[in-house]
Amino acid sequence: MKPEYEVVEYDIGKGDYRNVSNYDKKRYVGAANDYKKRVTGNAYRRLIGPLEGKKILDVGCGTGRGVADFVDTAQMTIGVDASYDMLLAAAQKVEGRPNVALVASYAQSLPFPASCFDVVTSLNFLHLFSLPTQSEMIAEMKRVAKPGGMIVLEFDNAIHGLGLGLFKRWTGREHGSLPSEIRQVIGSDCKVTAIYGAVFPVIWRLFHRWPSTFLPIEELAYRAPINWMAHRIFFQLLKPQTVPNNQAART
Repeated sequence: MKPEYEVVEYDIGKGDYRNVSNYDKKRYVGAANDYKKRVTGNAYRRLIGPLEGKKILDVGCGTGRGVADFVDTAQMTIGVDASYDMLLAAAQKVEGRPNVALVASYAQSLPFPASCFDVVTSLNFLHLFSLPTQSEMIAEMKRVAKPGGMIVLEFDNAIHGLGLGLFKRWTGREHGSLPSEIRQVIGSDCKVTAIYGAVFPVIWRLFHRWPSTFLPIEELAYRAPINWMAHRIFFQLLKPQTVPNNQAART
């Protein structure tokens, strides 16, 4: 029986943004999209740091943006997604690599024992779901992270662009999260150690023409309060060395 989880279904046959067959083309192909990808990638890679000798889990890996980034340096990279079509697309990007695995699973119930990953990430994924579901997913990410391990979460920022994000949220064009909502779904059992913004709204469509000039400027969004001006917001969490009872091992 299919679990009663909140699910957003992506597959090749969808006729909207969930169509896997043109997912990468719409988001990552072209100079402007490539620039945006580089800006967000620079932010999460800076937060994650060196991956040599580490095991990393990418939750909601989709077509493998993060998995393909991590596989070159991590000891082991595992991507998880509930969509088989997404996983097939991701598999093409890491074909032949021995240190990677792709697993079909709901993010609300990850099929791993507690405390087994040095780093856990979720990129461009959480905003698709309600706040209670986000809380469930993040709780699972914290469970499978090692004590002292790192969790990096990407959110759509509802207050980006001096009111632009709030307008998009009000009109239903985007489902960005407010700072209070992000804190709510993260909870209080992990320490927030950094908050990076990425992609200054609207003007990135101009910035992409001169990436060598503007990529360093985008790094201003790594600092508060400028980080909350950016379209994307990344939270770096550290799991405490002492594991709470509610994150006890599960077999």
